[in-house]
Amino acid sequence: MTAAFLTRRSIGMLVTAMLVIAPAGSLHAQRGGRGGGTPVGEGGYQFTRLELLTNSFALTKDQKKTVKTLLDDAHKAAAPTRDALASSHAAIATAIAANKGQVEIDAAVKQYGQQAAAMTSLEMKALAQLLLQLEPEQRTNGAAVRTAFFLMRGIFLDDKKWDAVPDSRSY
Repeated sequence: MTAAFLTRRSIGMLVTAMLVIAPAGSLHAQRGGRGGGTPVGEGGYQFTRLELLTNSFALTKDQKKTVKTLLDDAHKAAAPTRDALASSHAAIATAIAANKGQVEIDAAVKQYGQQAAAMTSLEMKALAQLLLQLEPEQRTNGAAVRTAFFLMRGIFLDDKKWDAVPDSRSY
């Protein structure tokens, strides 16, 4: 190996290390001193869905209470769909594990798709109800509406709570 190769390789490793370390430091610095939320270690906090909605739309105290009640009720109403989604997901795995025919696997996948569509429908209806609680000027905040839209995906999948810190949970 030549010295030039080692130098290029060393520089490449250094640049890679800097790219990995630099974003982590800047993200930590952006968190500020705000408390609340769910602790994630080393003093950083993540916001819950309700905190993100409150901050994005600048909800009043009354609006926050109304939104929380609305989403609590929608979460409870989603229980049958949540259960059907889980059982249809298990049916796909069972059909595949048992080496069932393609027709049975397709039927299980179709059932799962119907339940996923039903859950998406519940999420979007809850979003529509949430948006109706806002003042007209709050609804014109495109960034907040987009945030709310993305927060709704998978909001009712956890059977215990909807207000958890958003993750990449999917159905």
